[in-house]
Amino acid sequence: MKSDDIKDFVRRQLDVWPEAAARHKALAGITVKQLNVNGTAVSVMYNSSRSISTLASVDSRSIAARKCFLCSGSRPVEQMSVTDGNYDICVNPYPVFPGHLTIINRSHVRQEIAGHVADMIHFAHALDGYTVFYNGPRCGASAPDHSHFQGVPEEYMPLDRKHAFRCIYMVEPPDKIVSQLEEALRALPVPEGDYEPMVNMAVHMLPDGNMEAVIIPRRAHRPRCYERLHVSPGAIDMSGTFIVTSEADFAALDDEKAVEILEDVAYISRQPSIRVGIMSADDIRYRLVGDYRKENDTFFPEDETCRFELEDVTIGVGFHWQRKEKQMFAGALQLLDLPEGRVAVNVVPVEDYLTSVISSEMSAKASLELLKAHAVISRSWVMAQLERKENSCTCREADRGDDEIVKWYDHDDHEYFDVCADDHCQRYQGVTRITRDEARRAVMSTWGEVLMSDGKLCDTRFSKCCGGAFEEFEHCWEHVHHNYLERGRDLMPEQPLPDLRDEDVARDWIMGRPDAFCAQAGPDTLRQVLNDYDLATKDFYRWSVRYTVEELSELVYMRSGIDFGVIKELQPLSRGVSGRIDRLRIVGSKAVKVVGKELEIRRWLSPTHLYSSAFVPVKDASGFTLYGAGWGHGVGLCQIGAAVMSEQGYDYRQILAHYFKNAELKRIY
Repeated sequence: MKSDDIKDFVRRQLDVWPEAAARHKALAGITVKQLNVNGTAVSVMYNSSRSISTLASVDSRSIAARKCFLCSGSRPVEQMSVTDGNYDICVNPYPVFPGHLTIINRSHVRQEIAGHVADMIHFAHALDGYTVFYNGPRCGASAPDHSHFQGVPEEYMPLDRKHAFRCIYMVEPPDKIVSQLEEALRALPVPEGDYEPMVNMAVHMLPDGNMEAVIIPRRAHRPRCYERLHVSPGAIDMSGTFIVTSEADFAALDDEKAVEILEDVAYISRQPSIRVGIMSADDIRYRLVGDYRKENDTFFPEDETCRFELEDVTIGVGFHWQRKEKQMFAGALQLLDLPEGRVAVNVVPVEDYLTSVISSEMSAKASLELLKAHAVISRSWVMAQLERKENSCTCREADRGDDEIVKWYDHDDHEYFDVCADDHCQRYQGVTRITRDEARRAVMSTWGEVLMSDGKLCDTRFSKCCGGAFEEFEHCWEHVHHNYLERGRDLMPEQPLPDLRDEDVARDWIMGRPDAFCAQAGPDTLRQVLNDYDLATKDFYRWSVRYTVEELSELVYMRSGIDFGVIKELQPLSRGVSGRIDRLRIVGSKAVKVVGKELEIRRWLSPTHLYSSAFVPVKDASGFTLYGAGWGHGVGLCQIGAAVMSEQGYDYRQILAHYFKNAELKRIY
């Protein structure tokens, strides 16, 4: 039914049913208030007509003693219906929202989701602009003896909202959503004596044709306070609108009671918060938008709509896209006065942090499956950082003697916060970069999911482009091998990777163009991964950089602080499994030094950073040409390769399994 057809059906029904019309009309003057439940906004609606549902006795004896009010023979004579298959669509005579529909199975069979998921998806597709929902027999259904769904206009029941409890959220194509929902339901426990998991469910069709769905696992039918405060949560309550049927209950339901109710009936999701260092300066200019309370050096938001703005935030420190921006953030603002200057720290829940990270790391055009994969690896990495937080220096240096400088740069080095907001850790630009709903949906779809190996969180690294081959951790950072960061080729079905540690083999690989996912990226794919300032780089899979002898000699002196004189040779001494150089000998007229690892090499050979250390140096009479492969360290997920995989129909689980061998996807909260 098109939106206009539904409205016409509702209008015709209310024209001939005065009692139902009066209740629908009364919705315009209904009393509503707002609560803050652990940082999540919820509404409370006083609707006395809903007492028939909220106060319904749903024990087996009471059910047996009454007529089924959903059966066609028991419905009021005024109630009209539109038949669709084995269902009647009716206007709900006791509405919560305007246009509230009940979708009733024409057969008197018990309320059960098994075998009816496809029906639910059908109605979410058929009812234009509607969210269709299901209340389990002990999860808000006032007619547990008769199979039915309900539907309300989508604006009253958005599914991509914050929840204060655990839920299973997904966005899938219509041909996959039924199997995904059924799989998720099968994984939930069935209480002893029940025939299905305790759940509320809701589905909705998105404008792009995908289906959006949420499953809310339940632990109890009604809260312990039910005899004192009559709230019997169904899908609408769990989706952010508590319904009460008396003025006393409306007055009594406050933030604390709402938390108590949800803790009784749902599984509370206790995500951690993270402290993100945004910027440091002698003077930090900020602006608070909304109501904040100040405690010592920290401004705490009073509700989830609050924002704070920082001026002159530097992004891309040391890279070719370095610039200053004005940025907006959610969460709390802490201003630390330190000997080295003032530091702005954003204290924010991990999932909010991740929504910004994947928006900042990826472009606004990134596909949903790519964003899901990135949400998992970004969550895994930051949770690993919180788990093993230690104070250490940014730069690690191995003692190799006077003639060798080996350094690597890692993340666990911040003393006053957990992670920084730039490429050194993960790009995080607050709500400034959150430009579309897909980023939020990707985080919600993977809520609490991380990659683990041998019972430990994976150190999930990623780079822009692997160049066709995956590097191993130990060739870029400390000499530790992780079995989930293995050598491999960026291609499926898998093909053998040549031994790129061999100089001749590496030369042929880098100077050629072997097939790989990241080699197949066209302009549209690149726009999925690269932000506007990254798109300035056109060559990423195979590239070249040219220096005269004078340019290179001056550059290396400026970047290393070592006077090599005239650079005569660049000699790769060892390479990692992806062909990336991890030890490079630089021969000059005044000095000879060996430099490593990959990022230090990249730092010395570029005014910003060389795209990759997977390069072949070729000298001629006037200078050096570096022929290179890839962009970044090549460890873990290849963002451009993953974008191609997504375009080719791989889902986020398959993408993660490709780049992180021997890792397992798990939900930790």
